[in-house]
Amino acid sequence: MVPIFATSTQTNLLIYVGGGGFVLLGAFYFGRVVTFFFPNNPLIKKGKKENGELTSKQKEFIEFFEKASNQSKENNDA
Repeated sequence: MVPIFATSTQTNLLIYVGGGGFVLLGAFYFGRVVTFFFPNNPLIKKGKKENGELTSKQKEFIEFFEKASNQSKENNDA
């Protein structure tokens, strides 16, 4: 190996960024494995349950679109 290349700042930066990327990938896949082997974990179930219910803002948004749709139907019928 060329000694100047092994001690350069760019090489150190490449090693740090590359190592950090592997750490992030490892954390991601570790989380996937945990959720695969423990699907009944209360934290995981809670997240899935919340996704099925509408929030108050979402309900308000749906009502707004229903009113707008009804108004456009009335305007088209007239």
